[in-house]
Amino acid sequence: MYVRADIDVYQFLISKGYEILDDIEAFDGKHGLFKHKKSGVKGFSNKPEDYYIKVGYHEGLVDSEAWLTVQDKKSHNQRIPNNAGAKNSWLVGLTKCSNCGYSFVILYGWNKARTIQWRYYGDSGAYKANGCTRKRLKTKPDTVEQVVFDAMKERLKSIEIAKSEKSKPDTETENIKTDIVRVEDEIRELMDKLAKADDVLFDYIQARVKALHAKKSDLDEKLRTKARKHKEIDTAPLLNPLSRWETLTIDEKHAIAATMIDVVYVSDEDGININFSI
Repeated sequence: MYVRADIDVYQFLISKGYEILDDIEAFDGKHGLFKHKKSGVKGFSNKPEDYYIKVGYHEGLVDSEAWLTVQDKKSHNQRIPNNAGAKNSWLVGLTKCSNCGYSFVILYGWNKARTIQWRYYGDSGAYKANGCTRKRLKTKPDTVEQVVFDAMKERLKSIEIAKSEKSKPDTETENIKTDIVRVEDEIRELMDKLAKADDVLFDYIQARVKALHAKKSDLDEKLRTKARKHKEIDTAPLLNPLSRWETLTIDEKHAIAATMIDVVYVSDEDGININFSI
């Protein structure tokens, strides 16, 4: 793997479920990575838990920001099946079952006279081991598409409002920064006491410093996440297509949705929950 592995790459790989052999300090933003299949895993596998990651000796060629952008693009770059033509859904690949996490497929039904056709969701997780017991949902794709479309418009509206208010101080960010300073101060004070500590106190200080480093890592990640979320989003390329939504093709609608959304979780019990990526 030729990415220049830094802390952001480390956090991304951890979030995906990869086992990392090196400590976070090894992710210095210079070296690349090795991705190895674990022993006992046979054949092809795309499951992160079947691999482990190790920092390599080679220098990375691709900066982490570009690499992470590509990974995000790949995760949304799911092609819409073309075998159902215009009857398919522009949310195919984005809708998943809230219970089992598997994607839905679009199925079709007719009334007895075969004069009216409707779409419904089939749960692919029902055919997996220990999967969902329900094979189809009462919640219809038409309902989900309308709810998601309305939410997309509302999301862009809130982003526009946020832009106009971005001069206001971000209290949460300032609180995180304050917490980081406090943790760093405590670590510094403990390290000063280490030289004169006896064995019992030494062990206590060592354990406490380790816990504080873990806390600081969490705070640093929260700060990075907020920084990424607060990057100014150019809404112009999205506002125009949404204003003429009915004139767009299914592929065009899907492209817009995939730009804005990570996943849409649907169930008859819990309703429709949208995880936006912007």
